[in-house]
Amino acid sequence: MINYLISKEKQCLAILGSWGCGKTYFWKQIEKEITLNFNNKKVIYIDLFGKESYKQVIEEIVVSLHGNYNNITKKTFKGLEGLIKGVSGGLINIDSDVIFSFLKKEDFKKIIVCLDNIERKSDNLPLKEILGLVNLLKEEKECNVVMILNKDELQDDNSDNNKEDKQDAKDWYQEYKEKVIDYEYIKDNNEIAKDIIIEKLKVQDEALKDDLKNIIFTHYKEHLNNNLRLLLKSLEHINHFNDICFMKFYNKENHDNFIHILKNHYYSNILQAILDYYIPTKNFLENTNNMYIITSNYMKNFFTIDKADIEKINYDFTSRLQNLIDMHFHTIYNMFYTYNSNDIECSKAIEDLVKMFLPIKDKYSWDNFKGEIYCERFLQIAYLYKRITNKKLDITDEIIKFFIKSNSNSIPFKSNSNLTSFKRLRTLIAIQPKYAEFYENTRKFHKTDYRIEMIFEYYKEPSLKIFHNSQIDNFNRYKLESIIDCFKNNNQFYMDFIYFFSIPPSNSKVNIEYFQDRYDIFDYEEYLKKIKSNNLFRAFNDFINQNEYKFKKKQLIKTTTRYDKNILSELLLTHSTP
Repeated sequence: MINYLISKEKQCLAILGSWGCGKTYFWKQIEKEITLNFNNKKVIYIDLFGKESYKQVIEEIVVSLHGNYNNITKKTFKGLEGLIKGVSGGLINIDSDVIFSFLKKEDFKKIIVCLDNIERKSDNLPLKEILGLVNLLKEEKECNVVMILNKDELQDDNSDNNKEDKQDAKDWYQEYKEKVIDYEYIKDNNEIAKDIIIEKLKVQDEALKDDLKNIIFTHYKEHLNNNLRLLLKSLEHINHFNDICFMKFYNKENHDNFIHILKNHYYSNILQAILDYYIPTKNFLENTNNMYIITSNYMKNFFTIDKADIEKINYDFTSRLQNLIDMHFHTIYNMFYTYNSNDIECSKAIEDLVKMFLPIKDKYSWDNFKGEIYCERFLQIAYLYKRITNKKLDITDEIIKFFIKSNSNSIPFKSNSNLTSFKRLRTLIAIQPKYAEFYENTRKFHKTDYRIEMIFEYYKEPSLKIFHNSQIDNFNRYKLESIIDCFKNNNQFYMDFIYFFSIPPSNSKVNIEYFQDRYDIFDYEEYLKKIKSNNLFRAFNDFINQNEYKFKKKQLIKTTTRYDKNILSELLLTHSTP
């Protein structure tokens, strides 16, 4: 667009778009660049909002060119005194349209005139006069003109009382634009909106800022109907809520959880409340979301928020973080006892969980039942982490001290206490150096081989039937390493194997068509004969005896020996040594 305006002469460019879509903001960016980079060009910007007459527009153009009328008279128009009709309030009263007629095209050679808010002009200023002025500037003064308008909001401004002569302004524009306008630019404000968010959002972390930009932009499109003025107002208030609440809980370790919560629970309600405050709708439905109510009260109370509402937001945000942490606890337990995750993956998950907890630990209330559960869970995973890595988490002491201080009444030091408390005490003693020495070194890490070689399309059609005695010999067709890779990389295969062979055999003959998850006592005897020779069992034996799975193997032995005899316990206890 800049090249178009700089390189061409006698052109009229129309920037079209809906209200609030960023037309003026877009033009101001262009104007700024022209001013900075092209010294031989000057932009005259005229806002037609409320302009009553053609003469007002002409007068503003003239003054923008040469300053006040006294300067115009001295510099340009000798003998103009005859045109002066009088002085009012110390100002010279001159017919601006006459002065305009005296101006030559040389005076406009370096000028770009921009007429904004054309649809917001007074009804006393007809659109045909505006287009006439544009044509005059182009053809007689030979300068470029920019028109900024929302043509869908143009009103019928014909003052003639003869209805037959009246014509809708939009139709009039369509009819005459080809005579005046050389190029139309329809403004899509998406990129401008993103630029505004990046510019106005007060966040230092660039990765966080980019994610927040995407969230705000999505809700902006959903709620604000491409209105950039409302976006600017919303960003001011979003920055305020970020300061008093959300950013207190952010660090890079909990980035994904932080983004998830803001995306689904907060920013949408903030923008909706701001929209309803500035542009209430007839179809308004009451929103009962806490964040919406708090934002609405904040808007109605001169943009201030009381302490009780701040505490309510903080409590709500903390609770949501706690719920996500609870889910991560569950994931870690599954990694240890259900999934085919190795020790390296489990220890990394523990480290990530503890880092995630740091921003909220001082805000967490431990004087409830859930607090006791979290206390025990953290102690357990700290204990497991020590068993795997032979080292403490970087912040173990800090967390344990916090737990002890917060739960002095809930962690008993008597062996005759209830089972849950006893487990908590036993775990605490195991993890704290001043109560007991840590367990001896149990693990040396080896880099896990993530080479994936599927031995069959199990991931497409998982079926326990492949483990039945009648089909078990099919595994001997595959290389041992391929089956080991499948245990490592296909979690469903690993879980199905553990599930199938950990169940005790049925005492009666099982119809495998209906009971594919069981094997009977007769098949049990056959499996025992094949444990050393079948590639499936040999692969599992090699897989579970790798260094990074030693702790998992101990857990499996502990779990499977609780049941009656089963193939997995036999495999682990009798035939699992290399």
